Amino acid sequence: MGKRQYNQVCALAVALDVIGERWTLMIIRELLFGARRYSDILRGTPGLGTNLLAQRLKELEAAGLIEQNKLPPPAASSVYELTAYGREALTPIIRAMTNMGVDYLQYPPEADQFVPASSTMGALSKFFRRERAAGLSGSAEFQTGADVFHCAIENGEMVELGFGALPSADLVLRAETAVFMGLIVGYITVADVLERRELRLRRGSVAQLAAFFDKFEGSYDQL
Repeated sequence: MGKRQYNQVCALAVALDVIGERWTLMIIRELLFGARRYSDILRGTPGLGTNLLAQRLKELEAAGLIEQNKLPPPAASSVYELTAYGREALTPIIRAMTNMGVDYLQYPPEADQFVPASSTMGALSKFFRRERAAGLSGSAEFQTGADVFHCAIENGEMVELGFGALPSADLVLRAETAVFMGLIVGYITVADVLERRELRLRRGSVAQLAAFFDKFEGSYDQL
């Protein structure tokens, strides 16, 4: 079966011909915060088969939205990442759809619902409250499952958010993605996760931990 198309002389229809197929936007979500290996994308999109992922990646490459590159040694792994055009064209689309989706999300999630690392990173950006962070600086490395990502705030602005370790991080944390999501959105507290031993503090103090998430928590009240 060939790829379905709207076959209309309409810019929206043509755009949907490129990115409107099932799983395409979810793959783009996985690339929004940096380069990802094939296995990373597959892990972040449970339910997506390997053959369909390979097909969607080829389609996005052909459309000039993503590209395949090789990491330098010692990693030397092949990774996929958004092209400059892809990032410029798709970032506002993903952000707009995320802002809409927040209105329909139910918190806390059901126990069997998957919380992707990429969505947790999106929540860091979405629920960052500048009025709480004015003049403050801090950084955190989040370790969860096979994924590591980081966030840095300087003088009240989020200046860095991406996959990978952050050697200079003030905080190094290990927990499940659902725990991080709860702390970011604000439906669980630092005291909760420490009492239940759901978070391991590998670097930094409890006071720093509470101060960092105070820049985010409370946003749940606005949903």
